[in-house]
Amino acid sequence: MKGSCIIDGFDIDDLGGFILRGGDYDFLSFPERRDPLSENWFEYNGVDVDLSEIFFKEKSLTVKFHIKGETSDEFIYRLNGFYKRVSAPGYRILYSREFDRTFRLRFVSCPEYTHRGGLFKPGTKRGTLSVSFSMDDPLQLFTDRSILIPTIEGRIPSQVSINGYDLSRFGIVVTQCYNSVLKLSAAKQPLTRSFERMTGLLVSEPQQATFEAKQITIECTMLADNRAEFYHNYTALFNNLTLTQAIEVSTLWADNECFYTSMSDFSKFKAFKNGIHIGFKLNLTCITAGLIEYLLSTEDGYLITTEDDFFIEM
Repeated sequence: MKGSCIIDGFDIDDLGGFILRGGDYDFLSFPERRDPLSENWFEYNGVDVDLSEIFFKEKSLTVKFHIKGETSDEFIYRLNGFYKRVSAPGYRILYSREFDRTFRLRFVSCPEYTHRGGLFKPGTKRGTLSVSFSMDDPLQLFTDRSILIPTIEGRIPSQVSINGYDLSRFGIVVTQCYNSVLKLSAAKQPLTRSFERMTGLLVSEPQQATFEAKQITIECTMLADNRAEFYHNYTALFNNLTLTQAIEVSTLWADNECFYTSMSDFSKFKAFKNGIHIGFKLNLTCITAGLIEYLLSTEDGYLITTEDDFFIEM
């Protein structure tokens, strides 16, 4: 595995080290957005939010390494050498051949270590360890903010689009979104009064139902033929999600104005050299009412479509 992971110019293969399969998922995930300034007015659905600026939290990531040695002396020498390099003051410059990218990281801790092979017995010694880093600059992968247009054509539409681009244009297959899109939002709570010498609550009943901003999750599988295609479309996806304005999320049922919150559950299904196949969840916040909340808050309780004789009864 020569050249697969280089830290500060040093190949960790020289220490019998490499990154374990599944131990590199955190490198590519989108950073989490810092909460924008917002007001939550009781009289209106959703939330009034200032999207003119966007900021992100630093990214915490954990990388799983494996170190081995044929003798106890060799193993301890290699493990100590790895610890010294990874925990040195300042930032680590880590190159991953799997992603063909270099990352600037700061060591935080080594939360887990699992050992195999007794130090006082013959045979190979192995250590599996998790190293926690902080990516203080979480936008290292997304330096070109001008990339917005995805490149893939001709795939079956996902029927879910962002800013007018069907997600299939990014190489994405949507595996689930109904679970959150069709879920009813929480009601905005009216004014209440409570007294020590009274049972229950006094509630100011609203004349019309209003609903809180809803969190929606789009579960995605993303495919690409090669790294160049993947990085272009992955960057275009991130840039579309993080514009300093509301993003338009459209489905067959409704259009929603949303803003990006976070990515979760990033996973990689095969090595990048064999074609890109990853999965993740996009977590968004709806600014305005979704279809169901809109219908419930209207007086008639149904939606007239472009066909005058067709409606959805509530």
